[in-house]
Amino acid sequence: MPAEPARAALLNIAAGTYLPFYKGKGGTTAQAVSAFAVTARPVTQQDFLRFVQADPRWRRSRVERLFAEASYLQDWSGDLNPGAAPLTNAVTRVSWFAAKAYCASVGMRLPTTIEWERALSVVGTSFVESARARASATLAASLWEWTADFNAVPLADGDSNDSVATLFCGAGVRARDASDYGAFLRYSFRSSLKADFALKNLGFRCAEGPS
Repeated sequence: MPAEPARAALLNIAAGTYLPFYKGKGGTTAQAVSAFAVTARPVTQQDFLRFVQADPRWRRSRVERLFAEASYLQDWSGDLNPGAAPLTNAVTRVSWFAAKAYCASVGMRLPTTIEWERALSVVGTSFVESARARASATLAASLWEWTADFNAVPLADGDSNDSVATLFCGAGVRARDASDYGAFLRYSFRSSLKADFALKNLGFRCAEGPS
């Protein structure tokens, strides 16, 4: 019987507020965020190997193309062989569907974008540094992570006329902090994703608590 994937250590994030990175026409309105927990590190190669051992539907040769593009786990040497990279590296080339299924397998879920950004603001740079430490040297500077609502990013304070395209045309003006280049990159990257994408620099972590 294959080993089930195990939960990683958790960071408990207290209830608080999230300030949207992009301002609406009425300014920026803080949004309440309930307390939640998020894994202290991204899911690793070892974690995901245990997952596909336990659930063959998500193995590289068996995953339905609807749920993952052809590059899914492309850097693995086989269905159950992550290759030469250390098992402690962050797993990448995993689609949103597969990441969601993994989190469900350990009784968790993907963090929302607001939760991910809230965790970053509470924990500080160590939140993303933990991801980089789990990546290979070539990925360390650019490891991104899936969120549950990556394609419905909270860009502003409820202005229905706002869109990713219009916001990025005037990004510097609309941003709450025009000097936060990292946030520009995160929001731009998320807006470009589709759920079946399996990218070399895209991993994930899991969360729990009311979303």
